[in-house]
Amino acid sequence: MPVNKRVFYSLEQARWRRAGQELRRKLSRFAELPVFSWDAARAQDLYLEYIDKKLLDSADDIIMERCFEWFIFDYKLYSGKTIIESYRDRHRQSLSKHEVALLQKWAVSCNSMYELIEVLPEEGLIIKDIFSSVQIKVSDANAPLDIEQGSILLIRVLPVGEEYEFSTNGLVLPASLKEPLRKKLQQDRLEFYGKQKNRAPGWSDYLKERAPVINAWVMDLGLPNPESGGEKMERIAILTIIDWEEVLNFIKCSARFRLIGQTYDAAGAFRQATAAILGEGCGSKVQGEDETGSGGEGKAPDSGRTTLRPVIGRLLLTTRFMIVTAVTVELLADSKDLLLKLFNKIIVNGLEQWQQRRGGNPASVESELYAWPKLCYAVVAAGVREGLQALGYSLKQQKGAIKLWYDYCAKERPTIRNTAVWSATVIYAFAWLEKEGRLRQQDLARSYGVSPSIISSRFGRLRKSLDLAVRDQRYASKPDKT
Repeated sequence: MPVNKRVFYSLEQARWRRAGQELRRKLSRFAELPVFSWDAARAQDLYLEYIDKKLLDSADDIIMERCFEWFIFDYKLYSGKTIIESYRDRHRQSLSKHEVALLQKWAVSCNSMYELIEVLPEEGLIIKDIFSSVQIKVSDANAPLDIEQGSILLIRVLPVGEEYEFSTNGLVLPASLKEPLRKKLQQDRLEFYGKQKNRAPGWSDYLKERAPVINAWVMDLGLPNPESGGEKMERIAILTIIDWEEVLNFIKCSARFRLIGQTYDAAGAFRQATAAILGEGCGSKVQGEDETGSGGEGKAPDSGRTTLRPVIGRLLLTTRFMIVTAVTVELLADSKDLLLKLFNKIIVNGLEQWQQRRGGNPASVESELYAWPKLCYAVVAAGVREGLQALGYSLKQQKGAIKLWYDYCAKERPTIRNTAVWSATVIYAFAWLEKEGRLRQQDLARSYGVSPSIISSRFGRLRKSLDLAVRDQRYASKPDKT
């Protein structure tokens, strides 16, 4: 049966969502208790055993996040139970009816293979289990729009009331690998249970028992070779803003932009928007196109008339930043020049930057402009700046932290699926090298909604790669007096 799109959900479904979000946090905190430290170390060894060691460096974020998720849902503790089962038994008396129902269903869930049927912008995905052919709609307002129809996902799907949600980040394979992978799993299942003649387990049991092996196979097929080159460089600039709503409203009615999409969190709060930045029209002039926007001296251009306009850049709008991307330095300069013109009152120091650029001294404005290899690196940098600003760090310290992150990206080119992990890691690393004891990994992890163990792992890689030391003079704001 086709899956119908549904934008609105009931009050009861809102309760299920809140219960699911809170239960995820409780399970994560429970799994990090010292009593499980031995099991956690053993689980990590088992999970990493089958993975190509070359991928451990290039996809560390993905691996550790999925490993921790597997530890919670599938790994059998020394007691013979999973983390979920142990949590349910220990807190049985204090669980709400929603939590009891969720735990019962989540305990039998598994990482499975799904075919992408359709992407529903700002709603989620429709996927089909390749073993049972059951179609479900996964509610995810932030679902990426660039996954091709027919792609294969290795991921865990969790029922939450009347809806379904993804447990964590998944792995994606092209559609062409669907049949070869299914045949490989069918053959492995026969061989794995071949000697157990009296046992005929279903796919769910097999997928849970062989999860680390299957994960390694899919990673080997789906992730790029870390030794391959040819990565395209983009020029990226970050502009701090004071009113994202004015920017978004202007973009929606302006002929100089084309809005691509908007994303919101589970509570309905704005997260980000993407838009194409358009150049001069190759035809009749659009009325008002030379007028500045609500952040400048005039009004939004009238988009009633259309003309052919080339795309000169891409804009990612968050609540605090405009992140501008272009393929060349010249196009980036044109894009940034347009934004400074339209939003000079909304961009922090925008008027000063605009006057400097008009005065022919762009060097002073572009001094902090980095050639980020990927857009996600710039998003992390924006998160680092925002986080340090909120914590009261000076502009000089913010620059040092961003330089630290840029140096690491230039050297290692890390694969990133969760930008919050790296933002928290860089903030922690900078606080560490500044020799400040006020920031703890646990506090940052809670603020950014990630695991302290992941921050610890990323910090170790960052420190080793850049050979960081306390009061490191490449990045620290104060000299080391020791």
